[in-house]
Amino acid sequence: MNVEDKKELNEGIVVNVDELWLKGKNRNVYFKALIKHVRETFWHYHGPDFSCNKEGNRILVTTKGVFNERVYQALKRVAGIHSFFYAKVVAVDDSLIYPAVKALLSAKESLPNTFKVKTVRSFKRFPKDSQEISREIGGKVLNDFSSLKAKMVNPELLIQINITEENIFVSVDKHFGMGGQPYGTTGHLVTLLSGGFDSPVASYLMAKRGCHQTFVFFYAYPFVGNEVKEKIINIASALGKFQRETRLYIVPFGDVQKKISQTCRNEYRTLLFRKYMIECSALLAKKINGEALCTGDSLAQVSSQTMGNISVIDSTCEMSIFRPLLGFNKSETLSIAKNINIYKLSEVPHDDACSLFAPKFPIIRPDKKYWSDFDRDNSFKDDLEECLSKAEIYNISILGEVESVTD
Repeated sequence: MNVEDKKELNEGIVVNVDELWLKGKNRNVYFKALIKHVRETFWHYHGPDFSCNKEGNRILVTTKGVFNERVYQALKRVAGIHSFFYAKVVAVDDSLIYPAVKALLSAKESLPNTFKVKTVRSFKRFPKDSQEISREIGGKVLNDFSSLKAKMVNPELLIQINITEENIFVSVDKHFGMGGQPYGTTGHLVTLLSGGFDSPVASYLMAKRGCHQTFVFFYAYPFVGNEVKEKIINIASALGKFQRETRLYIVPFGDVQKKISQTCRNEYRTLLFRKYMIECSALLAKKINGEALCTGDSLAQVSSQTMGNISVIDSTCEMSIFRPLLGFNKSETLSIAKNINIYKLSEVPHDDACSLFAPKFPIIRPDKKYWSDFDRDNSFKDDLEECLSKAEIYNISILGEVESVTD
């Protein structure tokens, strides 16, 4: 290649796809979904100056400009990404590799003590093999950066060189994504938010499995104030950043709770509140083509989540209920909440009408006959339909921006 044909150094981000080896003939479907999400992420967080294309089993995003830190943080919220790294992208020319490595190392504010060079050569007709390239580049690094020492096992710095038929990618930084399945490839859930730690973490885990989610919150006005509604909107805004788009329904539920509490045995109040929230969510799901529900239940964490109570709720619900936290300890849930920047939003105090109406001794082993008799003799469907008709509806963008769409 002539000198005049050599390309300038471009910035690029190379995206590695998670669980691709599981997909077989469906790979193209997953790639298309992930590329669409990645493109929207760059469009909103970087701007229109980029290109995004599939290259082999990876996604390559390049720009003539500079990627900002917001892009890196946003990519960590894109389901289906195993990892990604910032790279210098050069032409397929051996002489361009080390200048790219040197530029990246020189740009770092500080260097660690040890390094290793790893070369992956998917373009097999490249004149040098992977080990030869790694040795050559490693030798030049040792000559130019005296503070660095070579270490083949667990180095502090990994210099990665990926050689494809179209480009060579050189990187010294690697970031891990959330993994899982690309957004929208596994179905549509209606996720019940409660204002605590559990339901947002459950939402995150199902987002990681590729589910598009619509959020619903049961607002117990007039028994609680506006503060809880504002809190839920903030939580939904944060969770919306894990999707390309989503919607939040805030359903007025205070009158229904009052009616239930006047109808049922005292010890069943909380459990029946839960039952009719589930039923209302199922009605919503049918209206918006949702396929299942998602809750933050954790087995035996509170009285309504005992095995017996979960069982009777499921027995009267026509829709599948996903409970990704069922076997989680609270400490595990809180750890994830901190990692995904939900913890501070969830810890804000708020009024809880379920606590307000809660019996002193809530049922933990329900009488199945009483449950079935109550279900048979009491229909709240009209009340639930009315609640849904009065719901406040908000659209939430990939940026977490919230817009009211209520008529």
